[in-house]
Amino acid sequence: MSNRVKFGIAAPVPGESVQGLIDFSKKAEEGGFDTVWFPDHVVFMAKKLTPEVWSVITAASTQTDSIHFGSVGDAHRMHPAIFAQRLATVDHISNGRSFVCIGYGEKMNLDPYGIKWNKPLSRVVESVKIMRALWKGESVNFKGEFYNLTDAELRIQPISKKSIPIYIAATGPRALRVAGEYGDGWLTNAMPSRVFKEKSLAVDEVAQNRDESLGPIEKTLFIFISIATDEDEAYSTLEPVKHALIWPELLSQAGYDIEIDDEYKGLEYTKIMPNDTVMLRKFKEMGEKYYSRDIVMDFVIAGSKQDVIKRIEEYIEAGVDHFFLRDFSPDKQKSFDIISKEIMPYFRK
Repeated sequence: MSNRVKFGIAAPVPGESVQGLIDFSKKAEEGGFDTVWFPDHVVFMAKKLTPEVWSVITAASTQTDSIHFGSVGDAHRMHPAIFAQRLATVDHISNGRSFVCIGYGEKMNLDPYGIKWNKPLSRVVESVKIMRALWKGESVNFKGEFYNLTDAELRIQPISKKSIPIYIAATGPRALRVAGEYGDGWLTNAMPSRVFKEKSLAVDEVAQNRDESLGPIEKTLFIFISIATDEDEAYSTLEPVKHALIWPELLSQAGYDIEIDDEYKGLEYTKIMPNDTVMLRKFKEMGEKYYSRDIVMDFVIAGSKQDVIKRIEEYIEAGVDHFFLRDFSPDKQKSFDIISKEIMPYFRK
């Protein structure tokens, strides 16, 4: 893995048109980003246009040359053999510029469609094992708890004839162990740098004894960013959505002694149902009631350009190799230009 820090950006999903997403990908490449990350959802909390992301990635890859594309999804909606075939095909179309991140999954993308996702981490492990085995181009026999393969083959391999990078999304202790053992990369949620450092050490402890063929694990942080003239202006666009910026389970780990009322317990993004108006109302109430400005600012990167550079330096010191940025700036075009022309060059000197 390179010592050079990477910068990725979240595609504006949901809401943007398919052509708009392709244009955004071209813009991200021109701006110098290393990666574009597409959240792989059927629906979101916001009732906006939500296309199938691998179709968009395929189209965008034909109109770009260097930027890498991937999705953040789950291991439940597609058989791993079919997913492996799809990824290998996109890898050929993109000339080796694809990756994938697999995680726990969200209730909104699964329960309404009758898709099973019991034992989600065990399903992740089986899926990763099957995909990597099939990418070797050999006949695969596999007997698992969820999948069984007999003399199974894929007649297409990744363009490198080795594998496609698989990131494991992980925040909790067991998921961190899975990431450390099986991930080419580890992706985690927005959190203070001190918490990231603790979780990074937990991943490292497991990774010491993993399969040597995987190499060093790349540590990626998904985090919200808001750049403005000062902290007040930057916070103004974060405050209305603060309920969605923080995972409640991370509050105590960050040192906040907050007792959440029973009526709000269990309300986290993975369990939200977009058509449950009571749940949505309580989710927002929880943010308004418990997430102060100081807490929110501790979980995001926000402020002036100088503030943002300082925060990024803190995270690099904590072990972040790759930033996956979700922009909530008041002026997104201005912030994009600042990241592209000033912040990324600063860290690439």
